[in-house]
Amino acid sequence: MPAGAGMTAEGEATEATYAPFPIFSRFALHDRPFLDADGPVMFIRRFLSTAFLLALSAAAVAAEPPRLSLPLRCEPGVNCFIQSYVDHDPGPASTDFNCGARTYDTHNGTDFRVRSMRDKTRGVDVIAAADGVVRGVRDGMQDISVRVIGAAALGGRDCGNGVMLDHGGGWTSQYCHMAQGSIAVREGARVRRGEPLGRVGLSGNTEFPHVHVTIRKDGTVVDPFAYGKAPASCGGGTSLWTPEVTAALPYRSRILLAQGFADGPVSAEDLDTGRIEDRRPNRDSAALTAWVRLIGIETGDAVRLVLTGPDGRVLAENRPEASDRPKAQLHVFVGRKRPPEGWPTGRFTATVSVQREGRAVTEERFAFDLAQ
Repeated sequence: MPAGAGMTAEGEATEATYAPFPIFSRFALHDRPFLDADGPVMFIRRFLSTAFLLALSAAAVAAEPPRLSLPLRCEPGVNCFIQSYVDHDPGPASTDFNCGARTYDTHNGTDFRVRSMRDKTRGVDVIAAADGVVRGVRDGMQDISVRVIGAAALGGRDCGNGVMLDHGGGWTSQYCHMAQGSIAVREGARVRRGEPLGRVGLSGNTEFPHVHVTIRKDGTVVDPFAYGKAPASCGGGTSLWTPEVTAALPYRSRILLAQGFADGPVSAEDLDTGRIEDRRPNRDSAALTAWVRLIGIETGDAVRLVLTGPDGRVLAENRPEASDRPKAQLHVFVGRKRPPEGWPTGRFTATVSVQREGRAVTEERFAFDLAQ
């Protein structure tokens, strides 16, 4: 979700440059042999020359972009996912760095989401993506969807509970929407890569639990997936993520976020709250349904879901319809009422596919065993 360019007064962002080491202190202690051997003029020349080179080296190091680690303690593609990327379109339209639709107008960061509020309640750490100094913090905002309280109640604090880190050389990272009472650092503290900053929450301008991460250079938003990308190009630029994170976060659409079986119709609220985990079917359930939630649906995609019983016969399937626009999130369920004799024991299987023009472009299966 969108985050402001900076925090309010209690967590105002500042820019600063930090040299990686004190340039002059070591020479003052250890360079007298040069003075004795070569005389004062040669010593001064060597001192100034070496100091100048070290200053240039320090400036080069400070200007280097940080290499970023995953900002959540999670397993990508299993219990955390990228919901949205930075918007690269300068106008009212939107496009991500790959010329895809996995963003929205003016979105200035990367959204890392968990599957449901129940995952959020279990606790998922937000961690520093690189070494830095804490330049701003905010805590105390309620964990509640903006759909419930309305944007006006935020008072411009769209980021919610968050942390701003300064990495030196004009580079900063901002972490938004963290859980109330979870902020674990204070302003001015130095933090190391991987150190906990707080936990994933639902504060600020958001409708689902996630952390919004914005990277900036000298105050300008940078896409960590495509730093330096040429305007209007598809792909290109340089990834600021570490090689391990880059490999774990390939660009994808049509992602199966969650799936399972339930004892009746499935609502978005069931999935958002995590209540669906308590609705596993049994032999006496009035109905048996298979359900899926997907993210990154593209225009023209049609989601097909088929439920089969232990004997291999189709119990239920939907009539897929092509989407008329990109959809950030979509859930589908199919099911059948209990037969008079009750549900048979054995393995029930569901197959979900995303189709384009009648051809499956993705397909996955999942199953559960119904015991006596």
